[in-house]
Amino acid sequence: MKKPKFVFFDYGQTLCTELWEDPRRGYRRILEAARENPHGVTEEELAAAFRRTDERLRRLSEDPWQTGPELSWQAYARYTLESLDLAFDIGYQELEELCWYGCSDPTRPTEGIEDLLAFLRRAHIGYGVVSNLCFSERTLRKRLKKCLPQETFPLLMVSSAYAFRKPMAAFYELALHKAGAAPQEAWFCGDNAVCDVDGPAAVGMQGVWYTGAMSNPESLRLHPQREGWIEIQNWKDLESLLGSLEG
Repeated sequence: MKKPKFVFFDYGQTLCTELWEDPRRGYRRILEAARENPHGVTEEELAAAFRRTDERLRRLSEDPWQTGPELSWQAYARYTLESLDLAFDIGYQELEELCWYGCSDPTRPTEGIEDLLAFLRRAHIGYGVVSNLCFSERTLRKRLKKCLPQETFPLLMVSSAYAFRKPMAAFYELALHKAGAAPQEAWFCGDNAVCDVDGPAAVGMQGVWYTGAMSNPESLRLHPQREGWIEIQNWKDLESLLGSLEG
């Protein structure tokens, strides 16, 4: 095993831990921002409307990881909110931030990730973020800046910007192209066995299954199926492993 040229990271429960203690808080924030709500839509009704839109777009299935192309939050929020005659003085970018940040604050760095990223810089190993996310790159960058203020992540990809999403091979292939790395030169780290381990392995990358901050029920029930993956519970172990490898 050789030291990688580039390391890709998932976002949620990998770089940062999201706490979804009150998922409807995001809908409350949206309604609070409404200039007009002629039908008196409640947060429960708004949540139900978003679910109906999701179902009509056929993005829900028995296994959420078998969905099709990614759709942006702003696209189906626009459909949902306009169908309810809700009007706002702010744009959909601001509404997106209100919703996501409202649902999942506070967000904290996973334990040891800051030290690991500093190690990668010292070791001249490139790194970036590849995330399945309906929210925009701008919204994720703002969140990462709050969670990891010292990081800039020049390479950052969200599935909503590309339609392809993990574990689709095309998403990883574009990430490798943008990183200037061959598959055998790259590792992929994340909490989801399918999207962050098996999917990268299918295109020739080394999958690293990070279990130190798992909270997503789907991630908890899945287990890598391909051979050769690495499992770690804390980032210090990955730093030690990388430090022991030859370039």
